[in-house]
Amino acid sequence: MTPPSQGASPAKSTGASPKTRGRTSGRASGRLAWSTTDDVRAALRRRWDRGELLRAHLDKEVWEPIRVPLKAPTARELASDFGAVQDWAAQLHRDAGGARPGFRLESRNVGGRLVGTNALPVAAWIDEPAQAWRLLRVAGEVSTAEGLYAVSLAADPAIATWVAEHPLRALAHAALWREVTATALWLRDKVGTAAYLREIDVPGVDTKFIEGHRTLLAELLDVLALGVADESRSASKDFARRYGFSDKPAMTRVRSLDGRPVVGGFTDAVVRVDELARLELAARRVLVVENEITFLALPPVPDAVAFFGAGFDVLRLGRLPWLRDRDVVYWGDLDTHGFVILDRLRGQLPEVRSILMDLDTLTAHASQWTIDPSPSRATLERLTAPESEVYRTLRDHELGTSIRLEQERVTFDRVVAAIDGVWS
Repeated sequence: MTPPSQGASPAKSTGASPKTRGRTSGRASGRLAWSTTDDVRAALRRRWDRGELLRAHLDKEVWEPIRVPLKAPTARELASDFGAVQDWAAQLHRDAGGARPGFRLESRNVGGRLVGTNALPVAAWIDEPAQAWRLLRVAGEVSTAEGLYAVSLAADPAIATWVAEHPLRALAHAALWREVTATALWLRDKVGTAAYLREIDVPGVDTKFIEGHRTLLAELLDVLALGVADESRSASKDFARRYGFSDKPAMTRVRSLDGRPVVGGFTDAVVRVDELARLELAARRVLVVENEITFLALPPVPDAVAFFGAGFDVLRLGRLPWLRDRDVVYWGDLDTHGFVILDRLRGQLPEVRSILMDLDTLTAHASQWTIDPSPSRATLERLTAPESEVYRTLRDHELGTSIRLEQERVTFDRVVAAIDGVWS
């Protein structure tokens, strides 16, 4: 229909009443909806949301006209609802036409014996970028993206390439893009130098800015400084070391359990892990605990030291090579995460043993149970059979929902007996 063409008179061929002719779409007649300009816009919006349209535009690709199929009336609907079809086609032609066309319509002949042949729109074509921007009402965003691309190109062509590949990501950071690009360039020049991120001298940028945008900055650094990243380190969790910057050193706390000094005459000290790795302690027995008060209250043990594990920080002990020659015992909270930590620690120290993480200790302290807010359901491969049994009991809520027994709630006489027993 243009809008509908040379078929039979609607009044004669369909018997349509004035009420019927006043309908504007298949929605009004209860039939499946015929496509409207909003449907064309929605189809185009999906391409925009995937970044396809801006990518092609910024990459300076030759615009490929986009065809959007339309759900058009059938010959039967044309015959039974000629007036509504006429109104539907007329509206599409109005939207497509004008001084600044929204799109071009593709038509095909539909009809038959009752109403003759009529040209109905079956597809909308977006022939040029300006039509797409008008339909989507994104001319402002396109202009901003072009500006971001220009700024990036002036900074480094590699950043411009990234912007062209990830235009919507760049748009989301448009307000601070100059700071982002300047920071990325500063980081590029310092990669691998062991500089501290605190040394950054980009106006308006500090370490909190880097921390808040480390994922984005990591993506830019990966294209600016190809091959320099330590892929074993996560950009989100270990940004500084991934790119060869200095970070605050890992620390651990160690305490003598037999009164002999552990470091520099001290019996209780917080030391750098990298320095402790080079300073082999004399004690042959090592106890790792998770609770600080428990750490301080541990009974005397000959030839032994204790480490304050502090949750997953206990994994720092894997950096102490001399621990592999020690008798290491781990005591963690009796909850799913305590077993996850034990499992990971065994990945570094395969011979580590556990105490007070057994079913008897758990059931003997039922009055001291608390709730684990987020139990783990991880598969753990390094637990012993008894440890695995307790882990499954906790994970599968066999004794209660999300129960846990924290280390500091275990009676102290049981603690003393367990420590005596493990090294008796």
